Amino acid sequence: METPPPLPPPLPPSTPSENLGDFFDSSSPASFSEPYIRDRIVVLGRTQAGKTVFIARLYHELWSKPQSWLSMRALSGPAHTSLMTMCAEMANGRWPSATLGQRYVDCELKFNTTVHRMTILDYPGEVFTKAFVRGESDTDDTTTLLEHVDHAKGVILLIDPKNAVDSRDPTKRADDDYGMAAVVDRIRKFPGGENVPIAIVMTKCDLHESMIIQLGGLKVFAEDYLHWIIRTAVNSYKIFPCAAVRLSRTSRSGTGAPDLAKPPVNVIEPLKWILEKLELHAEKSQLATEREKKDEILVQAIDQARAIIAQGATNTNCVRARKVLSAIPNEHQGDRRLRELRAEIDAAVTDHEDLHETKQTQNWILFGAAMFVLIPVVIIVLYKVFSQGK
Repeated sequence: METPPPLPPPLPPSTPSENLGDFFDSSSPASFSEPYIRDRIVVLGRTQAGKTVFIARLYHELWSKPQSWLSMRALSGPAHTSLMTMCAEMANGRWPSATLGQRYVDCELKFNTTVHRMTILDYPGEVFTKAFVRGESDTDDTTTLLEHVDHAKGVILLIDPKNAVDSRDPTKRADDDYGMAAVVDRIRKFPGGENVPIAIVMTKCDLHESMIIQLGGLKVFAEDYLHWIIRTAVNSYKIFPCAAVRLSRTSRSGTGAPDLAKPPVNVIEPLKWILEKLELHAEKSQLATEREKKDEILVQAIDQARAIIAQGATNTNCVRARKVLSAIPNEHQGDRRLRELRAEIDAAVTDHEDLHETKQTQNWILFGAAMFVLIPVVIIVLYKVFSQGK
């Protein structure tokens, strides 16, 4: 059994004051202005991560065996032909060449009743290194790569576990841990990227199963070797062990022939998880929008009722204000602001009635006082008149 390489030196424990932005360069792209439109699912994979095989098998599964709830279609004929040719080669026991022949492939996903765009990035390793390790973002190739990342509403990161633990090549390690963590950091910091679902797909897990088990299992392995990626993702991420195409015979070196007849492991599942997350987020956003609209109606009604009461807390105005409030939808009738306003109206009515009673009392007192003075005068006048008549 192959002995796994030793663990890298432990990273210092994180503290609440640490700012991951100190470690990664997430400068804004020059070609896009806010607000950002996140409209695509992006597949990213480093060299030798099994990206070509994963993409071809994913496309084959969703094109040749479309489900009622999920299907996939390339948006260009050459891309479709390229992907299906790769699958045909694997069906004949040959591995495809390690490139799609294009910089990126655009596909259309239909998930339930929603259509999504999926962008599969195929770029030389040097481009990824320039963009996310060396921070060179001003060339045409890196600009295109960054544009797709900045527009991602969901991301699939493909990582070969063997590459992740291969400490003998510092450059490869920098691409696989620092570079991938820089991708996640950029997504999280840019507008709308806080909750972008990120599927971390550990490819070739059928070949590296014994190594992963020897290192403590998938969870321990991810914590030890994907520390910065997970730490930067913070939330809305999930790790998937994956075997896109298994071998027709076991091979320690991994050079066995592909066997497309064997079912893949976790090829569709990462994409399905992302789509479910996006659907849930869309539902929450729709509910939030509906709540905002209803709240706006509530606020307008409250303002209208206050304006009526401000004209005077007469019985007529109070009736008008209560009529405005009663027209608010039932689900808002228990709203705290509504209860408080009704209490204010009741208090205003009480004050108005108390004032009215006070004025009536004052009027009766004045009337009584007037009568107290006037009646004796009238009596005296009448007495004199009658006295003179006699």
